[in-house]
Amino acid sequence: MHVIIAGAGIGGLTTALCCLREGMKVTLLEQARELKEVGAGVQISSNGAIVLRELGLLDMVERIAVKPITFRVLSFDTDELISDMPLGPEAAARYGGPFYQFHRADLLDILKSQLPPHVLRLESKVVDVLQNQQGVTVVLGNGERVTGDVLVGADGIHSAVRARLVGDGPTTFSGKLVWRALVPGDRLGDLSFKERFYGWAGLDRMVWAYWVRPGQMFNFGGVVPSSEVRRETWSQTGELSELRASFSGANPRLSALMELIDEAFITGLYDRDPLARWTVGRATLLGDAAHAMLPYLAQGATQSVEDGYVLAKSLARKKKAGVADALALYEMKRRPRTTKVQTVARSTHIFWTEGDPVQVRARNGRMKGLAQIDPLATTIWRWLYGYNPVKAGESDEIVPDKRGVRSVFAEDNPQQKRAWDMWHDLFTSEEEAGGIRGLRRGYDRFFGQFKPATDTDINEVTIGEATGLWVDAKGTKKGRVVLHLHGGGFAFGSARCSVEYCERLSKAIDGRCLALEYRLAPENPFPAALNDAVRAYEWLLEQGYEAEQIFLSGESAGGGLAVSTAVALRDAGRPRPAGMFLLSPFVDCSLASPSIETCEGKDPIIDRDILTYMSTSYFQSHQATDPRVSPVYADLAGLPAILVQASRREVLVDDAVRLADRARDAGTDVRLSLYDERLHIFGLYPFLPSAERALLEIQDFAKDPRLSSVPQVAISG
Repeated sequence: MHVIIAGAGIGGLTTALCCLREGMKVTLLEQARELKEVGAGVQISSNGAIVLRELGLLDMVERIAVKPITFRVLSFDTDELISDMPLGPEAAARYGGPFYQFHRADLLDILKSQLPPHVLRLESKVVDVLQNQQGVTVVLGNGERVTGDVLVGADGIHSAVRARLVGDGPTTFSGKLVWRALVPGDRLGDLSFKERFYGWAGLDRMVWAYWVRPGQMFNFGGVVPSSEVRRETWSQTGELSELRASFSGANPRLSALMELIDEAFITGLYDRDPLARWTVGRATLLGDAAHAMLPYLAQGATQSVEDGYVLAKSLARKKKAGVADALALYEMKRRPRTTKVQTVARSTHIFWTEGDPVQVRARNGRMKGLAQIDPLATTIWRWLYGYNPVKAGESDEIVPDKRGVRSVFAEDNPQQKRAWDMWHDLFTSEEEAGGIRGLRRGYDRFFGQFKPATDTDINEVTIGEATGLWVDAKGTKKGRVVLHLHGGGFAFGSARCSVEYCERLSKAIDGRCLALEYRLAPENPFPAALNDAVRAYEWLLEQGYEAEQIFLSGESAGGGLAVSTAVALRDAGRPRPAGMFLLSPFVDCSLASPSIETCEGKDPIIDRDILTYMSTSYFQSHQATDPRVSPVYADLAGLPAILVQASRREVLVDDAVRLADRARDAGTDVRLSLYDERLHIFGLYPFLPSAERALLEIQDFAKDPRLSSVPQVAISG
């Protein structure tokens, strides 16, 4: 098999070596006159180092690369430590390979040195692509034609091959520029830069810095808004006075580093939207040509290394089946993963360059919370660094993924399959790329599709620093009320997300439902939501409702918040509500429930990573096991009767079980009903039979919350 590769960057060189290793003929075309340094520093994380090891390159790599011991996040203003996430030996042991920092030219030299003679052809610019059933031909700038069996476009973000295959137009500008510079190591003096990756997080700007040659060369990259630098082109040497002006508020150590810079280059930060396909006939894309991404995950080079290995293995494994099957396998394996990396890189761009002071405080607080419950930062990096491209390349298996093949559970009925598919597609890629604001839009959009009846009355009220929606189903009385607290992990969701469910609750109790719009994290961390919920209960008392007429309700995080509210009311000596009904309650922000691990993959959207994101946004600098944050650790004596409903196979089922056990041990009446579902907050899907049964159970509970005579655990089919 003859493989033509356009582009001799890190991705193209890796692909050439991998294909040669599989016994293929390779022609590597590069438009430049020589392979030389473009840019400065480059990182290869564990997932890429696995490929370098497979190619037998680690001995050479170890002699020239830097192995950072941590990713250290610091305050731009003060140099205060925010987070220190282990890399080094700990990452190597956990993810299967070391983490390296290089001067880009050094890595290119290693890869190039392994090429046999005559594989690499310089000054060979691809200008056109022709193909038929027998082969593919590239037309070079000098008119020469090169024909082979497969064409791989690895020619970068402005790929000529991509333009011929998909023609998707210009790149996307991020609105940010990056200053890049190299500082000789002997000039750093006593600035105490160890072999780490340093990141300084500021307001609307950030800086990264790291060694690219041990003790010899230090890399600087500083991101600023494009409006701060006025140039006709951004790919040029910049005025150092402008650089220092953009970072004038930096802490003394960072300012001292910038004083050592003699020359800096300015480049714009661009990426591309994820593609719906990479392959046309015998031609496919790889690396930045396929999935150009912003640099905030430091994955541009590593993803191209992954691509190269998986592509070569796919071609080798499917040789008999033909090129079309091989490229289809390659794309199915790689495109879902790189789409996620592109998307997360965009959201991480927002995270690191946040321009709102409130969001900056929230970002730093969330990272401090992460250091408490996940000091190894596995929930940030596991999905990325834990990927093994060698195993992926050597198997025909396609792992289910949001953007690829779906998981199928034969035991699910049609309604459950429908709900699974809906929940699986909760967020679009655009919403995920939009950071927390995009996720909130997606959450509200998704649950907004469940509409109440047109004759249900919905009216907004203001309650302290929060708002609420009165939901009155037609024909219901006004004597009783449910105070409902929505889910969304304290960070997403709104009262409107629960309106249709609140309409059903209104009918179940034959009364009113008040859906509370409590303040969301991370802008409003603990105890803001708890204060809002307690205030809403007090407000209901002020409106003339007796405590025995009020029920507390909550789903997911709202369920945990309902329990915390009941505990706070008890501790304040306030009259207790008539009862509580909780759907899939999230009651432990320390994430200690075993089902988070044992039910991994059985819930389409909730996993440890997203729970960590939400819970750390909420408790931030507080203790995750504070009983007011995580009510499973609270004294639950003297609370009203509790009805707990959950899915038997959802990730948070053990939160429900542990809460019920703790409440029962404290002498509180509690009923735990586990339904034959895998979906979290299944009751919000009105078309599920289990949701209807759960509502009937709430209706019976509301008639008589005293549960001393009923079974402690009810298993519902």
